[in-house]
Amino acid sequence: MHARSLCPVPGRPARSRPLIGALLAAAVTALAAAPAGAFDPVAAYGGDLVFDITRNGAAVGEHRVTFEPAGGELRVRARSDIAVSLLGITLYRFRYESQSVWTGGRLARLHADTDDDGRVTRVRHPGGDGLFPTDHWHPGVIGSTAVLNTITGAVNRVTMTREGEDAVPAPEGRRPAARYAYRGELEATVWYDDAGRWVGLRFAARDGSTIDYVCRRCGAGPQSAERPS
Repeated sequence: MHARSLCPVPGRPARSRPLIGALLAAAVTALAAAPAGAFDPVAAYGGDLVFDITRNGAAVGEHRVTFEPAGGELRVRARSDIAVSLLGITLYRFRYESQSVWTGGRLARLHADTDDDGRVTRVRHPGGDGLFPTDHWHPGVIGSTAVLNTITGAVNRVTMTREGEDAVPAPEGRRPAARYAYRGELEATVWYDDAGRWVGLRFAARDGSTIDYVCRRCGAGPQSAERPS
């Protein structure tokens, strides 16, 4: 999910570190090639995943994902709340909530509701087709040629290309992460660290502003992560 209507500051480019970049690329490539069920989001993230949402660098909201194992299933709940204000007056409001059930690392069903400044959409998807939704937290999406748009319900045809590495903001300072670009019916940039954790998102809103999802809590990073100078 991302609020394309409104709205990754994820940081300055990493300094040239060819060996680290090669190791990062190898790790993320291996994760993408692994079976979807091999990724355990509870082990990777803990109970939840939280991003601050910014518009042209200014804070406008929060995105939170929670993970709850239940028997042989994983229940995932994602929420976004965005408000753009001027002089205390709210000019734009976006709310999103999805609930999904996963089995064996695959989407079994998803319900999503979006209120895009008064325009309400509801998506009900039965799963079972191997598609990954645009919730971004699962690294199995890397290399996909089609994704389920959780706002519109459409299947978006895309390419997903690895473009390089950056050091993105994270609670421990800055974290090395691989940068991927979505192109096609969905355009965005997304970052994953060497454990496959989603750590950043950037896209352009319809009004031309830049929206960033900046990691506030996205799993424990490496002890050697670069701290801001």
